[in-house]
Amino acid sequence: MQTLAGTCPVTEKSGKSKTIHFRWACDHEFRDIAQKWARSSLRDSGWATSYYGQHMARAESKSQACRSLANRWLAILWHLWQTRQPYDEEHHLHDATERMRPRR
Repeated sequence: MQTLAGTCPVTEKSGKSKTIHFRWACDHEFRDIAQKWARSSLRDSGWATSYYGQHMARAESKSQACRSLANRWLAILWHLWQTRQPYDEEHHLHDATERMRPRR
């Protein structure tokens, strides 16, 4: 889904070289919708605002940070579709905290 929306980058490897660049071959309307969804989530979602801020702190462009957030939202949407569950921000934050916790 992320490839179709054009939110994930293209990685090309050849021998010892590796390049990562913007994905041009995608459904441009779907990319526009995904990015608008990501931008609108900044008003209501604390983790989305934090995620966007982290990408902006890395001196990325606004559109790159927005694509990264849209890519994250599409991953969440895909998981919800596969598990047939509704989105719950508290559940998402709990899972994200668990992933960040060091393993023993």
